[in-house]
Amino acid sequence: MLSHIPRSRMYVAAAVAAVVLVSVAVALVLRQSSGPADAGADSTVAAAPSPTATPSEKGSASDSGSEDAEPGKPSGDNRAVGLKAEATSAPGVTARLARIDSVQATASLPGEIGGPALAITVKVKNQTGKKLDLSLGVVNAYYGPERTPAVSVASDGEVPFPASVAAGESAKGVYVFQIPEEARPVRVELDLGNGADVVVFKGRPQR
Repeated sequence: MLSHIPRSRMYVAAAVAAVVLVSVAVALVLRQSSGPADAGADSTVAAAPSPTATPSEKGSASDSGSEDAEPGKPSGDNRAVGLKAEATSAPGVTARLARIDSVQATASLPGEIGGPALAITVKVKNQTGKKLDLSLGVVNAYYGPERTPAVSVASDGEVPFPASVAAGESAKGVYVFQIPEEARPVRVELDLGNGADVVVFKGRPQR
């Protein structure tokens, strides 16, 4: 019977059969590969929640003192002492706020703000047995529940720390900050540098 079928028809039938087989094979391969890929895409979306913290997460982060990692922000309350207390900055180095005076500051330099201010006298005592470098000492102040940075009025009565203090001696620095009279509480931070701890004083000064 096959001898009566023209060869051209046999060739056409064979070609059609080959195309059909190839199409079926391609369809099966695509179906198998599409299943795992789709499943992987779905799991990636589910495993990548929004990085935005919920209100409770934000509150817990703030309470744990995470602000210490952000440059320019005041450190957490876990190290704060009262305005009249003495704090240890490093072994043998203590600091306290010797005076807090209410003054009316006069602004003379760009960026300064005149008006009600606090002149804060910081006293550092050196009991390390050797000369203590104070050239890197920095004093910052903040006020209010939002810890608003107080503007320094360096041109009106500020007397920075000396470059160093001898063993067994004390040194003082006076720093003036523009702070509204109604602002409460007031926060003062002292950083002596050279790896010393930042000491924090916090309270409500009498004005």
